[in-house]
Amino acid sequence: MKSFPRYTAAVAIVLAVAGGVGIARANPMMAGPMGGGSPMGHHMCTDMDARMAAKAAYAEVRLGLGEAQKEALAKLKETMKAAHEPMKKVCAELAAQPPATTMPARMAQMQKMMEVRVETMRTVIPAMTGFYDILTPEQRKIADSLMGGRHGRHHMGH
Repeated sequence: MKSFPRYTAAVAIVLAVAGGVGIARANPMMAGPMGGGSPMGHHMCTDMDARMAAKAAYAEVRLGLGEAQKEALAKLKETMKAAHEPMKKVCAELAAQPPATTMPARMAQMQKMMEVRVETMRTVIPAMTGFYDILTPEQRKIADSLMGGRHGRHHMGH
């Protein structure tokens, strides 16, 4: 029975490595300038301001905002723009580096991006909540549908 703990540990290590590889391959943040894979995943770092502006303009029209709501949306957009500055900085830093070639290096880059996203969300969520609170029930339904999509990627911030 002494070999059982060794066997269990070996299986755990193999599963952890396989899981890490699966996460790294499946995660879009691992591509492009960070992971050297498909450029499809580097969407977080390209044209961030333009995409946010386009999504906010679409939301404004789609929601049929009144003047007070448009002012609140303008404040939200400014908050979002300021909150995304750290992300732009990290994107620029990663783009200036050679692509990560090892799983640990890729995962470290992924962690850095995730940490910046968490900080961004800490700033944006209260501002988004304030904007959402002034919407009518019908506008909220529309706003909720705008946040939909695969894994919530179609929201106004990214």
